[in-house]
Amino acid sequence: MNDQQLFAKIRYKLRRFYWKLKSFLLGITDLFQSLEIKLKLSMIIALIVIVVITVFSVPVLIRQKNILIRQVSETGRVVAEQMSQNVKDILLCKVTNQECDPDRTVQEELEKLMRTRVSGLEYAFTIDRNGDLIIKPDTLRSVLQIDAAKLQKLLALNKPARGENKAFIEYFQPVQVLKEGENRRITIGVVGVGFSKRAIQGPVNETRNLILTTAGLIIIISVWGIYFLAERMVNQITALVNAAREVGMGNLDVEVNLQSKDELGQLAREFNNMVMHLREKLQMQKFVSKLTVQMIKERGGSRLRPAEGERHQVTILFSDVRNFTTIAERLEPEQIVRLINIYFHLQTEIIERYGGVVDKFMGDQIMAIFPSKNMLENAVAAAIQIQRSIRDLNQRRQAAGEVILEVGIGINHGDAVLGNMGSRHRMDYTVIGDVVNIAARLCSIAKAGQIIASLGALESLNGKYPTNRLQPIIVKGRSRPIEICEIDYDREVIM
Repeated sequence: MNDQQLFAKIRYKLRRFYWKLKSFLLGITDLFQSLEIKLKLSMIIALIVIVVITVFSVPVLIRQKNILIRQVSETGRVVAEQMSQNVKDILLCKVTNQECDPDRTVQEELEKLMRTRVSGLEYAFTIDRNGDLIIKPDTLRSVLQIDAAKLQKLLALNKPARGENKAFIEYFQPVQVLKEGENRRITIGVVGVGFSKRAIQGPVNETRNLILTTAGLIIIISVWGIYFLAERMVNQITALVNAAREVGMGNLDVEVNLQSKDELGQLAREFNNMVMHLREKLQMQKFVSKLTVQMIKERGGSRLRPAEGERHQVTILFSDVRNFTTIAERLEPEQIVRLINIYFHLQTEIIERYGGVVDKFMGDQIMAIFPSKNMLENAVAAAIQIQRSIRDLNQRRQAAGEVILEVGIGINHGDAVLGNMGSRHRMDYTVIGDVVNIAARLCSIAKAGQIIASLGALESLNGKYPTNRLQPIIVKGRSRPIEICEIDYDREVIM
């Protein structure tokens, strides 16, 4: 394999490693993003606490360990130096074969040193020029592992030295005397002391354990606190989401409980205000014709300006209750309202089903406009359905001994003007014109259960509905009488 092939292979492996790492990181990111907010916040806070404590504790532990090592080193140097002074005379006696104080031996000096209980001191030893090793306690003799090479190295020391193994840190001090006549020092032995690494590491471990314990408590407390706060936040967000979903489905009877005074509380408050305004708007729309509402939407809502009248062909339907005054005299006002609303509700549903719009309620009368396609046919079909439905309703009410109402209906078709009528502060979008006046007049002469329309309007339907021609009527302001007819809705519709 040449260099080019080797380079290509390495590049291929690096590319595979890159895509695997990228895929893994994307997977971790997607998993993190799919977690709940409270879990995300808890994990982030825990990570921040761990990083902060690690950043601040590691230098502290390292510094503490270095300080302890320096202190132990100084202690070891002083102890070894002091011990070398204590045993110098004893070792010198051995070298010169002089008589020594029998009460002073190397063993006794070592035992005295060990009884001082210097912090971390585990053992002390001496080596004389003959290589004799004396150690206290003697049980640690195997720890020193002094072979011939190490012995020669120690005896060759002419200044303090430091050694280290897995368990101990050792300090060596040569015992030197001035050689007579040569003005130089010679080594007659070596003193060594050993300090346990465990003793040095103990305070560091205690500090580390204290830091870890504190960190653990801080993490637990902070995560629990953040989880609790985040749960409250998430609950309020969830409540807002559920409420928004309900509003989107058309349910305006919702309200979000205020759980805080922060931004989420303000959002919940504004949401409740929005829903309240929507409810108010919905309620107000009930008192405004759908034609007006549609016009407002088409022309810019709050930027609406009074529009000049526009000429359109429309079909007008008037429906009026017969003998209402006589019936109303026998009923209480509350009963009258409930009774008339039953019949208004029935007629309104039918008018809207056939594409009409209730323009206004006037006492016991309804004015409806059919502005859509096939307006005349839809208006006639709506009128027939109204009379048939009222007849069925009255049969049920009579059987139950309840008061009934009957209506007369007038229909006319022609040109009219649609526009905003009224002042700048109070206006209505409605239709005016002769076609409206004639429709109202036809309604006024219609008897209970009767549908009257202008003959000229119905002729455009080519006899689709059976009719009975009536006597022409004279309308004030017109020179010619108006031909009218009654729609016979009891006969089958001609197809």
